[in-house]
Amino acid sequence: MSRKKKHPEHVNHERWLVSYADFMTLLFAFFVVMFAVSQVDSKKVGRFTESFSKATGIDIFPESGVGLLPSGESQTQSESGAKSDNMLPSDLAELKTTLAKMAKTAELPATLQVVQRRNELVIRLSESFFFGAGDASLEGPAAKSVKAIASELAKRKVSIRIEGHTDNRPIRTARFRSNWELSTARATSVIAVLADSGIAPERLSAAGYGEFHPVAPNETDEGRRQNRRVDIVVSAAVGEEKP
Repeated sequence: MSRKKKHPEHVNHERWLVSYADFMTLLFAFFVVMFAVSQVDSKKVGRFTESFSKATGIDIFPESGVGLLPSGESQTQSESGAKSDNMLPSDLAELKTTLAKMAKTAELPATLQVVQRRNELVIRLSESFFFGAGDASLEGPAAKSVKAIASELAKRKVSIRIEGHTDNRPIRTARFRSNWELSTARATSVIAVLADSGIAPERLSAAGYGEFHPVAPNETDEGRRQNRRVDIVVSAAVGEEKP
């Protein structure tokens, strides 16, 4: 019985078309994405990010080289000050300059810090000057300094969020059962002074984060000192046009 002859396999000389078609599909998808990105309304995105940041306390588009964690902040450095200031709305850039002048003339304490976080300003009040240990009262020079800050904030169309923070050492007193309560009480003490200074309440909000949004490690005394703070986070009022 004779075997059937095997016919030689037909060589497909057009297999390269499959790879070429895949490449063209990917290239088309890339240009579609690039076109979509180029059509984004930057003002609408800016208003969205500001609203999101105020609601959550998280900057979803941080500056280059800065992480998304709450501790991922950087104080504006002098060598990059001009570039950073360009990101700020005019009211905030002017406020930043004014606060720096006030600190030089001793109207504000030397411990006060002004930190730029993308298009927001964070006015950082340290516990060492503004509050007693385990206390939330604002009195004497501390209250006077907050009123001086309030007088500048009242002149500008800005939204203000007060954030209270502590270190990780537990607290349990007759008044404060936890760091949550202490941080919240300090934030509301600051907000009360701002409201009494003529700032419209609808422009204000407060939050207490306890020890959970540190800016420094809690393993050292210096780190814990930095974490015991109240941040006045100032942003351009939603709906205002940016320069």
